[in-house]
Amino acid sequence: MNKKIFAANWKMYLNSNESREFMLKVNANKDLFSEFDIMIFPSHTAISIVQDLAKEFDNIKIGMQDCDVLTSGAVTGSNSITSHKVDSCIVGHSERRTIFNENDELIKKKLNNCLDKIGSAILCVGETLDEKEEKKTFEVIKKQLSILPDQIRGKNLDIAYEPVWAIGTGLVASKQYIEDVLSYINNLIKELYSVEDRPNIRLFYGGSVDENSVEELSSIALLDGFLIGSASADFEKFKNMLNKMR
Repeated sequence: MNKKIFAANWKMYLNSNESREFMLKVNANKDLFSEFDIMIFPSHTAISIVQDLAKEFDNIKIGMQDCDVLTSGAVTGSNSITSHKVDSCIVGHSERRTIFNENDELIKKKLNNCLDKIGSAILCVGETLDEKEEKKTFEVIKKQLSILPDQIRGKNLDIAYEPVWAIGTGLVASKQYIEDVLSYINNLIKELYSVEDRPNIRLFYGGSVDENSVEELSSIALLDGFLIGSASADFEKFKNMLNKMR
């Protein structure tokens, strides 16, 4: 079984002090945390703290949870993709789509900013429960992926399939369901991109992933990694997930 990437989206679960405590525990368990490719997306105010405490780990990358459509200017309270030197940025997360009413046009601008400025991004896609029940999953995902650039040109793009109905609910899509959706996404990628571009595109799954589901889901052939929410902000739960995969 190939080692998977573990992307930790801490959302607003950890403040700056809690983020520091988490990373001190990571450093105290260096042997374990050095074995895996890990991405951490702290709150914006904790990025510098986490970066400083991750500097001994070549395998840990730090990113932003979101960015503004603009890279500078009079935009009070927002954050530019250039405000920190980061390795990646999440765009299109379902919470941004639903709570902040972000549409595909706006997400496309953010995605292009990330690829242009830092050469990397995680684009989240996924259907709601109503769309799933109406058998519109593929239709929804195709529309959400219609914003992809024509070429990647050496930049890194992670596509995270996160069914909205599985985020924060404790519900996990079945292994077969995830396989079917990732296969559909993979076929779209083959249509869109050249053989040269495809190695720079990775497929993630997110949606109530925890220590109980991670091992079974890791056997999905097309899956490169996980985008993990609340469980990744709990050190013991995150540690247990990694131990399951040793």
